[in-house]
Amino acid sequence: MNQPITTHRTLATSRRDFLVRTGGGFGAVALAGVMASERREAGAAEVVRRRPHFAGQAKNVIFLFMDGACSSIDTFDPKPMVNEYAGKPLPPSIKRVITPMGVSENPLLECKRTWKQYGESGIPVSDWYRHVGECADDLCVIRSCTSDALNHVGGICQMNTGSILAGRPSLGAWVNYGLGSENRNLPEFVVMMDSEREPPGGNRVWGSGFMPSTYQGTKFLPGKHPILHLSTPDGISDARQQSKLGFINQLNREHLAGRLGDSELEARIASYELAFRMQAHAPEAVDLAEETAATQEAYGLN
Repeated sequence: MNQPITTHRTLATSRRDFLVRTGGGFGAVALAGVMASERREAGAAEVVRRRPHFAGQAKNVIFLFMDGACSSIDTFDPKPMVNEYAGKPLPPSIKRVITPMGVSENPLLECKRTWKQYGESGIPVSDWYRHVGECADDLCVIRSCTSDALNHVGGICQMNTGSILAGRPSLGAWVNYGLGSENRNLPEFVVMMDSEREPPGGNRVWGSGFMPSTYQGTKFLPGKHPILHLSTPDGISDARQQSKLGFINQLNREHLAGRLGDSELEARIASYELAFRMQAHAPEAVDLAEETAATQEAYGLN
């Protein structure tokens, strides 16, 4: 009688798994001792504040990315030759451009904006942005930026990650990785949009790419409730919720122990812990009703 065939399955082993399994002897014990104090300060997936390479003067940076804004040649970058060649194709002296719709040989459209130089810097600003022009000496206008993309998705991705292809960390993720955060009770990197519609390219614009998910942005919703489910559900006491989350955290960490530093799972554990802390601290942070009337007026909230 033929013996039944026994199937042996070999699980795929990554390079990281191999190094951990073969190198985890006395060297791992020594490394654990060296890093013990640091791990007590911050968990593996927790973002800690780092010292910058040099002391910066800026206290805060507000990064506004305006997807779908008007053309630069109608706002801050006048091109007089456009009107000279209006109704004609690009002259041979100008490098051919590649467009997604194949319109590079079409006649040029006249720019109908009027321009004025503002401030001591003399920055030219079109009539669309007259009030912005009054702040010209507080602006730094960069006209040398170019894009390798042919459409909105690639251009937006390149603007926020430096590449037209997906998979690169966003600017916010790099800042989060490089500088960390002083606040353990709120997300380190927050994304605020003016509508529920995501920009072309979706969450890759604020994603962490090849870095751990801990560094990706946390999206706030538009409206009066940017963060949902901040309050404890009815009938659930704080002690019961904390006990439940503690049990979930224990299960996740036991699962993590067998997955050899799974950054995605580490980020998920950290998000549960952050969500619990946010219930106590986030409501005040997003409650704009407590701002003074002058502040609300300045930001157009009323």
